[in-house]
Amino acid sequence: MQTIRNMFAHMDWANHRLFEAMRAAPVDEASKTATLFLHTLQAENIWLTRLRGESSEGLELWADHADLAACAALIEANSGGFRTWLDALPEDQLDTPMAYRSQAGAPFEMSARDIAIHICLHGQYHRGQINAALRADGFEPAPVDYFLYALLDEKA
Repeated sequence: MQTIRNMFAHMDWANHRLFEAMRAAPVDEASKTATLFLHTLQAENIWLTRLRGESSEGLELWADHADLAACAALIEANSGGFRTWLDALPEDQLDTPMAYRSQAGAPFEMSARDIAIHICLHGQYHRGQINAALRADGFEPAPVDYFLYALLDEKA
């Protein structure tokens, strides 16, 4: 369970760092960079909704325009929501299958552990894409590798 907690803490840390890099750039809210970041945060929110046992149907996964203020709000909402979910989840329930429906309403079942791992890896994949786009546009990418988080966390 501690590894899952570490992965979510890293995800939150990385989202904050990337948000700051995008604000410093500054990123056009209609750019691929902003759209990918909002998608990442919306996907986290969709999965959080499913983990709570609620329907995610109708929640937006992709938007054409990304308001950075909305991104900041999603970072905070997702962070608190995942923390609450993890705190309430008994460790012996990590591998219990959870039923949920896709955005289109198709039924699926997966363990909480696999969903949690997917959420974190999906975000890291897109943060890498966003950093590559920032660099290509001449801006400084945000260093978000897990080892940097772990080094900083140990010094805190």
